[in-house]
Amino acid sequence: MEDIPIFVTVSEPWDVGEAVKWQRIKGHLLRIEPDSHGGRALVEFDPPITYRGALYRYAIASPRLEGHQIVELSQGKLLCSSLTGISDQQAQSDNPLDTSNWRGGLAFLGDIEVSQ
Repeated sequence: MEDIPIFVTVSEPWDVGEAVKWQRIKGHLLRIEPDSHGGRALVEFDPPITYRGALYRYAIASPRLEGHQIVELSQGKLLCSSLTGISDQQAQSDNPLDTSNWRGGLAFLGDIEVSQ
């Protein structure tokens, strides 16, 4: 697994930005998996995010814009990422990057930047 320190900046929706007081979210990239659709990454927030009464420690990040790849993070920044909150159990499962069963909760757009 990776363990790359990052910052996440929320772009939208407004209520997620308000939940984190529009501050950059500290975290770590734990796993990066490229694929033909841009790839995905497992992100751990430190400290966890509280949103609508639930605590989110992990999210799956993927590029939002066509033509962008998750491996762009190795160059320092990925603009306009989609982040989907997942449970601790899913993050520790055999297939943490699978969001096909996601049915609501934390989801937002933002930029991911590798911490220097």
